[in-house]
Amino acid sequence: DVKNKTIIKSFPPPAQPSCVNILSYNAKNTSLAATMANGDTVIYGLVSNIIVANIQLHCSKSISAMKFHHEKRSILGLATDEGHIILRDITTNKNKVFFEQVHAAPVSDFSFSPINKDV
Repeated sequence: DVKNKTIIKSFPPPAQPSCVNILSYNAKNTSLAATMANGDTVIYGLVSNIIVANIQLHCSKSISAMKFHHEKRSILGLATDEGHIILRDITTNKNKVFFEQVHAAPVSDFSFSPINKDV
């Protein structure tokens, strides 16, 4: 709480603590994804306040963009400096789609389609 200068909610640190680069809430505000400087992405359950998943990409150690799908609460999009884009289902903890080197330069941001609900 900025006004009262107090901490409202805190989360346990991951196994390998690192600086947080990007934060994203899912569509129903039940999960919070935090991408770390070491390349890990940690998913926290906002109801239970625990780590529910830890995502480590084998194709890259540098996440340059990350966000949840605006409607599908379990789909997390990740982009890397190597030009990869990954859509991951955090419920099953498996990649739904992996676009390998679809961009020649580091990916700075991406957007989900407002027309096609799957991408």
